[in-house]
Amino acid sequence: MKRTAYLISAMIATMAATMFGVWIFRTPELIARTAVPTEPVMTLTSPAFHNESVLPRRFTADGRDISPPLAWSHVPAKAVSLALVMIPAHRDAHGPLAFRHWMIINIPPTAKGLPENLPRTKRIASMPSVQQGKNSFGYFGYGGPSPRSAQAGTHHYRIILYALSRKLLFAPDCLPCLHHAMAGYVLAQATLHVRYGRSDGR
Repeated sequence: MKRTAYLISAMIATMAATMFGVWIFRTPELIARTAVPTEPVMTLTSPAFHNESVLPRRFTADGRDISPPLAWSHVPAKAVSLALVMIPAHRDAHGPLAFRHWMIINIPPTAKGLPENLPRTKRIASMPSVQQGKNSFGYFGYGGPSPRSAQAGTHHYRIILYALSRKLLFAPDCLPCLHHAMAGYVLAQATLHVRYGRSDGR
């Protein structure tokens, strides 16, 4: 009986050692084989200003009020279109009456950015697929920050780029409408933060 018990204990120890050895020496290889490469993160920048910086005056109602130039990279390979919005950064910026400075949809995924001073029209001749929605000022295209006074302080804004797995059928007239149209189709997004106030104007 003692000999049998000893043999059983030895077999169990051998099996445990073998399994432990497989875990130690094989696990890294298994992980390496099953690891899924990830795509680079999509980025959004502007050649005219840096992230978290003051928006130059020419892109506001205190200046020329023209749309800023934008550039992006690492759009997902499966993207079918891009959409872009500029909205205030406060907590209530997504409600039914959310203020919108810019809404533009169906940008080709092959585009690398947008030039400065896009026309305030629904359609853009140089990019036939693109549609601009109406901003909260009531006209198509870009409408820059227009703070009421210097005493109102600095306002913060977000320019958000979305990579979508479909084209959108029409340019929505409200931010929740756009979010509803994009729901379930967003592959990636990138955000550029800016700020502006009358006291910041130059």
